Amino acid sequence: MNKPRFSRSVVMLVVLFGIAVSSAPVKAQDLRLTDHVTERVLDNGLTVLMVRRPQAPLIRCILAYRVGAVNERPGITGISHFHEHMMFKGSFSMGVKPGMLKRDQEIMRQIDEVMEKIFEEELKVRGRDEEQIIEWKAQVSELINTQREETMLGEELWGAYQEAGGTGINASTGQEMTQYYVTLPKNKIELFLALEADRMVNPIFREFYAERDVIMEERRMSENRPGYFFREQLNATFYAASPYSWSVVGWMSDLKKINRQDMIEYRARFYRPDNATLVMVGDLEVDEIMPLVEEYFGDIEPQGRSRRVRTEEPSPEYYRRTVGPDFDPPYVEKRVNGRAATTPSVEVRFHIPPLWHDDLAPLYMLGQVMSSRTGAMYTDMVLENEHATRVSARASTSMYDGSFSMSASIKEVRNRMVVPPEQIERELWEFIEQAKSQPCESDLLQKVKNQVEASFLRSLSGTGIAGSLARMETAYEWEFLEEQYQQRMAVTPEDLMRVAQKYLNRGNSVTGILERER
Repeated sequence: MNKPRFSRSVVMLVVLFGIAVSSAPVKAQDLRLTDHVTERVLDNGLTVLMVRRPQAPLIRCILAYRVGAVNERPGITGISHFHEHMMFKGSFSMGVKPGMLKRDQEIMRQIDEVMEKIFEEELKVRGRDEEQIIEWKAQVSELINTQREETMLGEELWGAYQEAGGTGINASTGQEMTQYYVTLPKNKIELFLALEADRMVNPIFREFYAERDVIMEERRMSENRPGYFFREQLNATFYAASPYSWSVVGWMSDLKKINRQDMIEYRARFYRPDNATLVMVGDLEVDEIMPLVEEYFGDIEPQGRSRRVRTEEPSPEYYRRTVGPDFDPPYVEKRVNGRAATTPSVEVRFHIPPLWHDDLAPLYMLGQVMSSRTGAMYTDMVLENEHATRVSARASTSMYDGSFSMSASIKEVRNRMVVPPEQIERELWEFIEQAKSQPCESDLLQKVKNQVEASFLRSLSGTGIAGSLARMETAYEWEFLEEQYQQRMAVTPEDLMRVAQKYLNRGNSVTGILERER
């Protein structure tokens, strides 16, 4: 008699979610992600997601905001990343010496007044008084030093988390999300709720202009990486209208001019309970934690309203959707050529829809198939002909405008390309046309599906699921994690050909060619 068999994903989910396996058959529907995530939404709009993982007396905590570089505008690019830094500078109650808050605020008012004078003077096209600017900047430096000596307690928030046994304390800003995270002992969860609620309501932005110099130095360090300017310009060319056109670090001209009032107004718009998701995964009890969440976050009132990004990239698909399905989109093929002291490369990008679109699953799988090390592109360009040292294809999973990118790093011998970029470009297009006309081998697609399955299951393991939940809830809705996985696993070779034909066309492309600087 044949023994009953479970699919690999079911067996792994049993392990990951800690479900006891009995002699009774395990049904796949009993292992749904939705059965293990508890969601609560406060009256003020704060979404709370919790997963119980009692393997260790720890809780992974994330507070994620639906805000990033795409929410910025010309003039304040980079402000989301800048805000992330400022949230570690304390609040009205943290980072300031006892009894010194009033003095602390007075010094910041004086700094703001002098910086406004500098800002107005620097905006002048003619007759700018450089000596006066130097004098004012010296005044600001002196005021900053006075504030540090008289009123500030540096790194108090970091110290509070570390003293409580916190690990992995950090934050990150991306195009679409900013998150603050820490892993704490289960008996210190109230500390996290208290500190993050305080940061949501009461940030005071101390050392604003000193930290602005730090942000600009980060930008300079990025610029020192060979090829940075080329990639930045390629991205700006690809996104002609969408705010994805600038990087998270922002344009230097904006960083130099952002002031504290810009930050205050930006914070009020986006860093609100109804624009945030609180994720906790670990040894927790929902009935014990929710009263604490209500205590610290429940009374925070949203001020105003944040909105989705309005501007859409005018791709051929956009024109067909807005003008009509029979509309013939204008042919627009863009190219960027550059030189840098780095490995030469060729990249071709195509506009694709956001992550929730039905075509994203086959586009994602197409990227995985085309860049597989057992696939035709890698075998031909890297192993057999040795024209490239690396090839890749990937579809983004963006909240708004997406991209499908194909690229190859050109092989060099003694710093000389073995073939010219034009040939590498032709070879990439040959594989693009092949993807449109020839179905993918079923064995290769199954191998990729096995890899996608393993990656999905890893993303659910331990407390790592916290990051997956935060990301998906911010971009769309957390339940889509499972639906997205199922869509990818259901993709057929015919689906791959269909999306290749639909999106991978020259009139929907931007090509970047980077040669080594001599």
